[in-house]
Amino acid sequence: FDDLRKHIESIENAIDSELKSNGVDIAASSNLHQPLSPPRNNASAETTVTVSQSPQEPAETVPETSNKPEGERLCELMCSKGLRRYICGNISHRAKLMEEIPAALKLAKEPAKFVLECIGKFYLQGRKAYSKDSPMISARQVSLLILESFLLMPDPGKGKLKIESSVKDEAEMAAVAWKKRLMGEGGLAAAEQIDARGLLLLIACYGVPSDFRSMDLLDLIRTSGSNEIVGALRRSPFLAPMIS
Repeated sequence: FDDLRKHIESIENAIDSELKSNGVDIAASSNLHQPLSPPRNNASAETTVTVSQSPQEPAETVPETSNKPEGERLCELMCSKGLRRYICGNISHRAKLMEEIPAALKLAKEPAKFVLECIGKFYLQGRKAYSKDSPMISARQVSLLILESFLLMPDPGKGKLKIESSVKDEAEMAAVAWKKRLMGEGGLAAAEQIDARGLLLLIACYGVPSDFRSMDLLDLIRTSGSNEIVGALRRSPFLAPMIS
């Protein structure tokens, strides 16, 4: 069920992106997208109606986040689906996203858990699902951008970012499953760049599972185009100490 939900979500993202590329005002024509960054009330649609119909209700009941940028608001609410849609709708503005999302992730109550929720289980889908011009490609690009942003998140303080053991275990299971799929498709050295980069970023964020050999890491670095994400990789508390 989870895989099916993620698949449907990826299709929705692809439709949104296609509409936007054709000049369609998605925010005005459907309720799939929320406005990118207008002042707004963060309550649900039902709550908004209640507030508008009950002017006597104290203003303090309305969350004070209406003027925040959309990325920050979604991270603060830990709305993974909303953040994915927001990034997908603005994926052509990568530089702007890379300035906004790392800082926004810091506002999440549990950044490590939130990022893992955002990427879902797209990694279980084989390379055939990501053939040229596939609508799934943009969905995978969104996940990679979120992982990279997690590594580039501003320093949370003197101590390292705390990652709950349950979150680390889930991430390790994901990395092992990802590697297993790639091995079945010809090995890590033959992986598509976007696949290798995603797996490399995942273990850089959450830790390198024990069954990853040094040669596995080398293969991922070679095939991932790591020079494009080296700034993020150098900030990994797991990967950087293992590689000169």
